[in-house]
Amino acid sequence: MGYDMPDRPVFLERALQGLAYWMGYRGAYFHSYPLPEAAIVTEACNLIQSNLGDTQVLRPEVMYRKLVRQASSDINDLTRVDLAVLSKSAPNPYKENNVSDYVQYVIEVKRGSSTEASIDEDLRRLFEFKNACSHNARALLILASEAKLPERFVEDAGVSKLHRHDIPNSEGCYHVRRTVKAAHSFERKEHANYVCVVEVFTESPKKLPKF
Repeated sequence: MGYDMPDRPVFLERALQGLAYWMGYRGAYFHSYPLPEAAIVTEACNLIQSNLGDTQVLRPEVMYRKLVRQASSDINDLTRVDLAVLSKSAPNPYKENNVSDYVQYVIEVKRGSSTEASIDEDLRRLFEFKNACSHNARALLILASEAKLPERFVEDAGVSKLHRHDIPNSEGCYHVRRTVKAAHSFERKEHANYVCVVEVFTESPKKLPKF
């Protein structure tokens, strides 16, 4: 039957658009040199941090096993999530063995040029997190595509592919929840910088509010 979605994560709105603009800004400095994924993760971290609510805290590179009660085959002792949003009252996740009760969001960040297999691996890991999560924490993938339409997630017109998508080799699914872009002109959407947010579910929701 599915379920109703919680409200959108407000802190992502400005952060996503800022990331698209930042890719264009960096491209003006380093023309023809693709941004490394580490740089995109760092900037996403900075932008999200500046837009978080007073009751939230952002932690990069936290081990997945500290974010769930019981790890699975896709969540081993060495696997880390790019970004985790926790309640501000959470203990230090780098010192404590487990902070699963405080997790609000886990976020993976990928370059648009990443292989499909690599993206699928992150989607499966996010699904495993959702499966192992003890409450309604949310699992998101941010895909930042530099000067290229990310065809898997975005239509030719530059809008999100909104319907349900199965995660390969998994029982989970995902929805593209939001796409923002920064373009040189309205006519050349295929060469814009795109940032997509993809949300992972263990079952299909009944209602998908836009964000």
